[in-house]
Amino acid sequence: MSGKTKYSDESVYQMLESERARCESVMERIDRELATLPKGSLCQRRVVSNGKVYLYPCLKYRDDAGVKLVHVAREQADEVQAQIERKKRLKAVVKETKVRLATLRALLARGPQGRKDGE
Repeated sequence: MSGKTKYSDESVYQMLESERARCESVMERIDRELATLPKGSLCQRRVVSNGKVYLYPCLKYRDDAGVKLVHVAREQADEVQAQIERKKRLKAVVKETKVRLATLRALLARGPQGRKDGE
């Protein structure tokens, strides 16, 4: 058989299209979850009062007006830390998914024949 055939199998193209749709829906779900998670990082604030040093957890993040510190109850500090770590993992997944989506879009732009226009 010659290298140039007229036959093209669109099942692969459809599979790529469904993977692109799946990746986009994953991105939407992750974006919704990221909006609910706390921003910033958990740190220990040090306060000296009457010669005693008190440490308490706080959430530190940047806002339009500058750096904000929000007090976090000691009982909730572990939960907030877990949420921050989850947010970090989700951001890594978003980064990988963006690369995957860019690749899929480039492949799909070529069409089901797999050739650029003019080839």
